[in-house]
Amino acid sequence: MNVKCKLVAAALSCVLPMAAAADPLPRSAKIASPQKIAKIYSGKTELWTNNCGGGIYFGPGGQARAWCADQSDNLGAGTWSVDANGQMCQDLVWYYPSGRRAGASASDKSCISHVVDAWGVMWRSWPNDPEWWPMGKDTGMVRGYKFQTQVRQTRSKLGF
Repeated sequence: MNVKCKLVAAALSCVLPMAAAADPLPRSAKIASPQKIAKIYSGKTELWTNNCGGGIYFGPGGQARAWCADQSDNLGAGTWSVDANGQMCQDLVWYYPSGRRAGASASDKSCISHVVDAWGVMWRSWPNDPEWWPMGKDTGMVRGYKFQTQVRQTRSKLGF
């Protein structure tokens, strides 16, 4: 399995909140507003705790940076945005050591759908997943850029 596949698999397996229970799409759900979705992600790091020991930072300017402790010589860099259909999309390129230069994966875009139920609770669902997950305090979102030092060190090691 190549580096990109390993990192994408690790990232996807880590972002699914294990403490929360999944359900089908809530009955009275409506598409979440782009502003509400952006407020949840902007300036925060989503921790990937299951296998990776890292996370993805969603910068207020639309930049995204990802890093995993178990692949600490790799990093993901790209963008994130929210559309009018309630989708938060991240588009990352993974960089990794390749001889004396940094190798790079193809751009990898992934979108997460968001809805709000009648009680104002936001729910999200990942691509090809019929389950919806409530976004409560156990979603792994923390304020700030938690892995900024590690990303800077990795960038330096990769030569950019």
